[in-house]
Amino acid sequence: MEIDIYLDRIRRIQEMLYQRGIAAQFVTAGSNFAYLLGVRPLGLERLILLSIPSLGTPRLIVPKLSESEFAAFALYFQISPWADGEDPLLLVRDEIKRLPKDLPLAMDHGVPAKVVLDLVRQFPSFNLSIGEEAITSLRVTKDSAESQKMLQMGAIADIAMAAAIEACQPGQTEMDVAATIIATLLKHGAEADPPMPIVASGPNGAMPHHSTGRRKLAEGDVVVMDFGGRLNHYYSDMTRTICLGKPDPEFLRVYEVVHTAQAKALAAVRPGIPIGRLDEIARDYITQAGYGPYFTHRLGHGLGVDVHEEPYVYSGNETPLAVGMCFSIEPGVYLPGRFGVRIEDCVIVQEKEPLVLTKFTKNLIVK
Repeated sequence: MEIDIYLDRIRRIQEMLYQRGIAAQFVTAGSNFAYLLGVRPLGLERLILLSIPSLGTPRLIVPKLSESEFAAFALYFQISPWADGEDPLLLVRDEIKRLPKDLPLAMDHGVPAKVVLDLVRQFPSFNLSIGEEAITSLRVTKDSAESQKMLQMGAIADIAMAAAIEACQPGQTEMDVAATIIATLLKHGAEADPPMPIVASGPNGAMPHHSTGRRKLAEGDVVVMDFGGRLNHYYSDMTRTICLGKPDPEFLRVYEVVHTAQAKALAAVRPGIPIGRLDEIARDYITQAGYGPYFTHRLGHGLGVDVHEEPYVYSGNETPLAVGMCFSIEPGVYLPGRFGVRIEDCVIVQEKEPLVLTKFTKNLIVK
């Protein structure tokens, strides 16, 4: 049963909390919550809080309107619903009172400031800290079930990329192409999770995080498309760069440089090497080709129940690669006022060759 997966994760969190001398871990609605319970509730302004004590029964504080979403956990957790008009902070205070006072309490990054401030006022001697290392240490490596979910999402992303390239026509706007991406993801059962897909045409491509707008695509444009989607709580992320019409000679050179840099970094993925070495491999090649100053960001980021999570791929990161780690490899070159080129795939580290989650061609497409 899938619930057993989540109960096992909770158990492992409790073991780590106990070993580290932490009273409990507070988790709010968000990616950690989805990882631990398989539910991503729409919290909005209503407080949803999971308390995982190092010893004892977890407690779930939820709005009454969301209580049915957690029926499967009623046998294993103490569920404390609260109705509109009631103060959920009273339940949080009650939870604090059952925890050992001489041990710190860890709160994930999503705990609202009003909760933290209330606890500081009510329990001035309690050791509160913002931290989620126990959860992160589990999330950073994916098991086989997670890998399969991410492969499924990657396959849908491949379909969406094909549709996006088909939609890239002179006269269409960046938003038109983004709408095609979103519609394709939804059609195939994935969530088109914010932010909006990046569709960066012409000089906009020189901005790595361009905000997709109303610029019309034109003959000769280089178009960078970067997007993800979510399926069963797990993300994809990929980028491809194409050209509409006859390509500029320097664009052809830059494209080959970025393409080769990504291939070199991909070929180096194996357990045990420092993750920062991948950034250095790609960056050194781009620098030798004369475009070092125009590669302006790290090589990649982790991927899972967040689109950006641990581990981060930057020069100097000595964290050794481990089987199950998942991250993007996305070198880019951005020539201000002219164009940008980025190619991105996400991979999962395996004993031998990495598992690449997106399969769409990286050969240059000229339309």
